[in-house]
Parts: sequence; C-alpha cells; structure tokens
Amino acid sequence: MEGIFRVMERIREIEARIAGLSCGLFPQAVEAAGPGRVGTASFSILLEEALSSRGEEVVREASRYLGVPYVWGGESPSGFDCSGLVRFVFRKFGVDLPHYTESQARLGTPVARQDLRPGDVIFFGEDGGRGFLYHVGIYVGNNRFIHAPHRGDVVKVSELSGKYARNYACARRYL
Repeated sequence: MEGIFRVMERIREIEARIAGLSCGLFPQAVEAAGPGRVGTASFSILLEEALSSRGEEVVREASRYLGVPYVWGGESPSGFDCSGLVRFVFRKFGVDLPHYTESQARLGTPVARQDLRPGDVIFFGEDGGRGFLYHVGIYVGNNRFIHAPHRGDVVKVSELSGKYARNYACARRYL
C-alpha cells in the first residue's frame, strides 16, 4: 500500500506542475482533463517527464549493472562492491565520491527516510543503524534499492525490509 500512495502522490505533484506551466507545453491535456486532472493521452508525456529527473537517470544507470558479480574493492562493470557501485554510477553524473561507505555518508545532503526519492543513496549500519556503516545502495523507489550485497552474489534490487529496514542508518542526496 505504501508504494501505491507514493505513486499517487507523485502523480498529484506532476499534475500540479503541468497545471502550473505557463509556457504552454501541455495546454490541451490540462484543458481537456479539467483542473487537477490529466487526460489519458497526456499520461505518457507526464510519465516521461517524471522519469527524466536526475534521480531516475541515476536509477537507470545503476540498473545497467544488475547481475554484475560482487567483487570486494570492485568499481567497474567487471565487478562491484557496494561503495564501488555507488562511486561508479555517480561518477557518470559528475559526482566524485570516495570508495568507502563511511566517507560517502559524510557527503551530500542528508535526506529523511520518509523523503527518499529515486537516486538517493542509503546507508546501513551495525547495531540497528546506529553503529559502523557497513553497506550502501541506491534507492529506486517503492521501498527498493539497487546494491552489490556480498561475496557470492550479484548487483541486484532488494526490498528495504527485514535486516535492511532494521539496519537502515541514513540517506544522502548527491544530485
């Protein structure tokens, strides 16, 4: 249900942006649908606009590496560890991050958990997130994130639940 509410909230945000545009890019869609609603024909345009955000671009880039094997210290498409994946992806967007989880967590803008957006970087720590930061991933939305989990695994999407929810420590926004 939480995912549905977030999608609905995002749709409302996009509708408000479209309705407020003064440059006339979507006047027919807004006019045809009426105030506060967007016509079906314009939905694909709205969706494309939403997906073009920088955070979504980060998620798209990170998803190119799904299935790449975990390699301790790795930061290339031949193998990634968690902070190496984050470093590699953000370098494509002009953000130079260190290859170390604790150092990455000191940079960027802090983001509250309830304000997470696609492309934000989430960190996990020992002792229920209060201790040493040991893992990092890229939030994709709908309570999921892309990461390179551990030796013997591959870059994948996981749900922010169970041990990940318990050990969630903080999040940062770099773009």
